[in-house]
Amino acid sequence: MCWLRAVSLISMIFSASTYGGQLSYKSMHLTPFTLSALLASFHKVEVLNLNGLQIEEIDTNAFAYAHTIQKLYMRFNVIRYLPPHVFQNVPLLTVLMLDRNDLSSLPPGIFHNTPKLTMLSMSNNNLERIEDDTFQATTSLQNLQLSSNRLTHVDLALIPSLFHVNVSYNLLSTLAIPIAVEELDASHNSINVVRGPVNVELTILKLQHNNLTDTAWLLNYPGLTDVDLSYNQLEIITIHHFVTMQRLERLHVSNNRLVAFDLYGRPIPTLKVLDLSHNHLMWVEHNQAQFDKLQYLYLDHNSIVTLKLSTSHTIKNLTLSHNDWDCNSLRALFRNVARPVVDDADQYCKIDYHLEHGLCCKESDKPYLDRLLQYIAMTSVVEKQRKNEPCSATDAINSAQSLYHYITQQAVVSLQGNEQLEAEVNELRAEVQQLTNEQIQQEQLLQGLHAEIDTNLRRFRLSKDELARPSENLNKVFTHLKERHAFKLRETQARRTEADAKQKETEHLEQENIALERQLDNKNTMQILLRQLTLLKRQQIKQLLAKLSKHRPI
Repeated sequence: MCWLRAVSLISMIFSASTYGGQLSYKSMHLTPFTLSALLASFHKVEVLNLNGLQIEEIDTNAFAYAHTIQKLYMRFNVIRYLPPHVFQNVPLLTVLMLDRNDLSSLPPGIFHNTPKLTMLSMSNNNLERIEDDTFQATTSLQNLQLSSNRLTHVDLALIPSLFHVNVSYNLLSTLAIPIAVEELDASHNSINVVRGPVNVELTILKLQHNNLTDTAWLLNYPGLTDVDLSYNQLEIITIHHFVTMQRLERLHVSNNRLVAFDLYGRPIPTLKVLDLSHNHLMWVEHNQAQFDKLQYLYLDHNSIVTLKLSTSHTIKNLTLSHNDWDCNSLRALFRNVARPVVDDADQYCKIDYHLEHGLCCKESDKPYLDRLLQYIAMTSVVEKQRKNEPCSATDAINSAQSLYHYITQQAVVSLQGNEQLEAEVNELRAEVQQLTNEQIQQEQLLQGLHAEIDTNLRRFRLSKDELARPSENLNKVFTHLKERHAFKLRETQARRTEADAKQKETEHLEQENIALERQLDNKNTMQILLRQLTLLKRQQIKQLLAKLSKHRPI
């Protein structure tokens, strides 16, 4: 009878269904008592779905009878805090999903009694820090999802059981890679340090949109097949950091500050895709052995002057636009490269340049010396004063750096023998450093603004489009706020209209009440008159009866 009463009570509040050991709530009203009572009634529940119930608080004893639960889903709620021992009685838990809540921290010992936990997802919360002992007892944890939080610290190397990890869209500055992780996404952070033990299992590493300045740490991960280092601050990449890699197939280093990419004639044999676009490269000829073995090569938006490919190259797709081509080199290149392989083209050329094979090029006997003098002229103080122009563009300075790197390696021009050129290059270096510092400050400010956009997306329960620009996500927030404001105005107007109608109805009822009170008073008056009349009639009847009795014969 007690069991029936419990189930009857819960069924009045919930619409719950069980099938094959699964329990799913569909109600919007969840309390710790009803949850624990329900779990006490259904003793063999293995999967509990509490998604989207607008839960704000979880009681310490909410899962007191959850000994059999293996999978627990609490996504799309507004949980702000988890009690330290809330999972104390869930020893069989293997999957825990807490995506899209408002968690800002995790209490000590939260996972001390969940040794079988293999998958944990807490993406799209407000977590700021994961303490080092948080996962000390979760020795089976393999999949950890912490993307789109505000994390500044999480030491993943302390969780050696991890296979798949996502900590993208956070505020991390240091990345500690676990010993056995196979796939790791740490993109869209502020990472400038990567550390961790040697890991031969790691195959996919995503570190785009960070602050990395070197690649020496890659030596610890010889099993990598996919590496994305786009949108960082790398300036030089050499073969020394890739010598241990025997499986690398895809390398993306676009949108960095590369002025040198040199494999010294020692190609990575398995590499198929190489993206060097949107950098400041000028001289890449030492990489012909590597380029010939690729299938996809992206070199657009650099300052490359010459490029060589053999007739036996295997490239299927090649981008070359927005560079600084020498016409003679370009003609030689297209003797070995079919035009359909090239996937882009220039439209407009600078002064002294013209289109050839769909690309802008310049005729010159000594192309590199010509470019060096050209960029020095573009950035010299005398030229700026003569033209009354502001400081030189970053692209021009980086191109000069690239030329300097080429010259110092090839000894084409001796800067030490030319004090004027040496002074110009030193001035360019100082400008580069100043612009670098300013860019770092702007990027930090931009990172903060992006974090604020993410916070507002979570605050208003809006989905984030990972592929869209931050401005588009911001417009989504503004659109939501406008719609919410319009809805509030409509709701306020409707409530005012409803209140006015209620007021009129109240006034009408008051008038009816007054009329009814008057009628009641009249009725009362009439009742008194009738009573008096009745009494008078009774007296008259008594008198008549008395007369009748006198005249009645004896």
